[in-house]
Amino acid sequence: MNRKARLALLFFGREGTPLMAWPLYNYDVERHINELINECSTWCVDKCEFIIKKWIKSREDLNEILSRSSEIDGIVIYILTTSINYGLFYDAVRVSGKPTLVLTEPYHSLAWPEIAELVREGYPVVGVSSSSREDRVKGVRVLYTYIMLERKVKVLVVTVPEETSLESLHKHEIYSGDRVYSENYYTRLREFMDLSFVDYTELMNTYLNVGEEDAEEIVDKILKNSYWVKEGIKLEDLIKAAKIYIALKKLLNKYGADALAVNCFTIMLKDLNALPTTPCVAISLLNDDGIPAACEADLSSLLLQVIFKYLAGKPAWISDPVIDFSDGSVTYAHCTAPTKMKGFTEESEPYAIDTHDESGKPAVIRTKMSLGQVITVTQISPDFSKLYLHVNKIADTPIVDLACRTKVKTFVRNVREWLWTYKQPLHRVIVYGDWSYELSMLSKLMKMEILYEPD
Repeated sequence: MNRKARLALLFFGREGTPLMAWPLYNYDVERHINELINECSTWCVDKCEFIIKKWIKSREDLNEILSRSSEIDGIVIYILTTSINYGLFYDAVRVSGKPTLVLTEPYHSLAWPEIAELVREGYPVVGVSSSSREDRVKGVRVLYTYIMLERKVKVLVVTVPEETSLESLHKHEIYSGDRVYSENYYTRLREFMDLSFVDYTELMNTYLNVGEEDAEEIVDKILKNSYWVKEGIKLEDLIKAAKIYIALKKLLNKYGADALAVNCFTIMLKDLNALPTTPCVAISLLNDDGIPAACEADLSSLLLQVIFKYLAGKPAWISDPVIDFSDGSVTYAHCTAPTKMKGFTEESEPYAIDTHDESGKPAVIRTKMSLGQVITVTQISPDFSKLYLHVNKIADTPIVDLACRTKVKTFVRNVREWLWTYKQPLHRVIVYGDWSYELSMLSKLMKMEILYEPD
């Protein structure tokens, strides 16, 4: 799953003196190509490798590349002049069928109709026109993310025996007005996910074989870095939570899975004591480890967590929005927040150990997120046609006994519209940073429309 993306970097530009094309009659195309070849290794460090770098001047040049299509995962086309051979340009995309990023610079290209035509035809292609190297890097990162999605993430779903298929999930009455999915949703989700379902009793059998010493080591780390533990939470409670974490990692290894979804609420509604404690701590820790993990078997949110792992290098947090007309706020709350919100290799946010809200069971990690931090808030529509998108800042991190434990408060200009036009499903996925630019590109590759939620 983590193998580098193998890319071909193809250059399109005219030859001749005078050039008879933009950007300039005596523009040195070859010199610019050599500069870009030297630069391209910095566009996607440790994630991509450009195994082909070639100026496409003829049909023979393109055929050589197409003959090696099995070696590459995607194509980056760099247009350096106007008046290129558009037949070759079209075939580089149409014949290869590979996800394609088209790069160019202001005054170097007028290929907008051709790029748009390929998008309309349904090819996975997106274009970037910019004088900024940073925009090239963002574009390549988006292409890399889409390639990783195309490889399909292997997902393990821990669930009740009545819900061991994609179509049978979320049949409990509490989800009847929320998780209303279409056949297109199931089809599109399977494009990006390879799903394996296991009965939660297998989790419990694995749990029983986890050693106390291994769990105690995890608990020591949790307690050492926490700033507060709620009165009444015992060491044995945290050991149970750590054993669930270890058991889930063992199951992930057993099934060769890269991501996890736990149908936790349905399991607990079926039998409150089915699990020794909630899997909230385990889900937080797995996300900190770089293993996307979703509560409530929320697979659309899990897909977004996978996306942000590759796009942002950060974990994403599944949350429930809380709307308050009185102060124009939307507060996001849930009990499974990661602590590594700044990045998998960055310092953890401060956190406390609290109880699970709905059941009162110990324990959950209550993460104190950074005030003033810009966040991107997203979700996928139930028919998989739209990507909901909102960008805001964390104004407060309320500590309130009501509702799920980790909370971040934001303010919006028209809070009533948030309620009156709210789109299913309920959950919203939050990641640090403004990723709206990258998501606008990724949505093109994924054949989704961006729907901006009210400011």
